[in-house]
Amino acid sequence: MLQTIEKSNMKLKMIPCASCDEPMPELRLTKIGLNYCLKCSEAGLGAGRKQGIPILMGEGDHTWVETVIMTADQYDTYLNQEKAEKELDKENKSEKIDFDDVDAREIKSKRNSFGK
Repeated sequence: MLQTIEKSNMKLKMIPCASCDEPMPELRLTKIGLNYCLKCSEAGLGAGRKQGIPILMGEGDHTWVETVIMTADQYDTYLNQEKAEKELDKENKSEKIDFDDVDAREIKSKRNSFGK
């Protein structure tokens, strides 16, 4: 059953959109909590551009990829943290040891000492 809604001559208090400065109903801000108009919302301009980061979860045969959606500010913070981690001094990082390489060097040095 369709419901018919009649338009009334109700006057709405208008406020400027935070994104485009066009007038929008104040009820959109007070009732929904959005400070941008419907046009900006549909264009993706109101809440700002979103970014997604793929994250590999699980281990072995039970792995999956989740996408974390974040705002532009959160994404910038994420990129700054990633950059800062790469720029850390080697002293502040734990040393990575390739034990296969260490074993190969030890075996080679032992062979050289037996050959003398």
